[in-house]
Amino acid sequence: MKKLFSLFLTIAALTFGTSAFAQSGGGGNYQGPGVLNIGLTSGFGDYLGVQADYEIAQLGQDFTVGASVAFQSWNDGKNDNGDTSFAVGARFRWYADRVLNISHPKWDVFANGDIGFNINGPNGLWWGIGIGGKFHISEAFGLQAIIGSGAQLGVTFQL
Repeated sequence: MKKLFSLFLTIAALTFGTSAFAQSGGGGNYQGPGVLNIGLTSGFGDYLGVQADYEIAQLGQDFTVGASVAFQSWNDGKNDNGDTSFAVGARFRWYADRVLNISHPKWDVFANGDIGFNINGPNGLWWGIGIGGKFHISEAFGLQAIIGSGAQLGVTFQL
């Protein structure tokens, strides 16, 4: 599990390190509502899982909210309720492109927060915070990485 954590940390560092070279202008090029994000998640040794969120609405100039679902598999005995759990809630994103002056259309940098219900989890509350980045390979497809209270590597689709 330490190797997996090191991999997540390395990818996150590369994402943010490379994004520094993309800064040059007005920023604010994030795609916003209509984006489906799917990724593999890790709770740093507590669980492995899959999470998906769909950015539904824009809440301000740089904020979005989306419906989020997750499936987690516990293998270390920390979940007294069983080996798996299912979570449902909302994911909020603050796209910091404009604030950080990142104008490159292929990069997005954001902070995110999750809140919801964890069904069959160690407790009924599902939450998380993190920072992340997206690299848009095309207008319709990209890669994302998030590090924080957990880690996520995944893909993003503009629908």
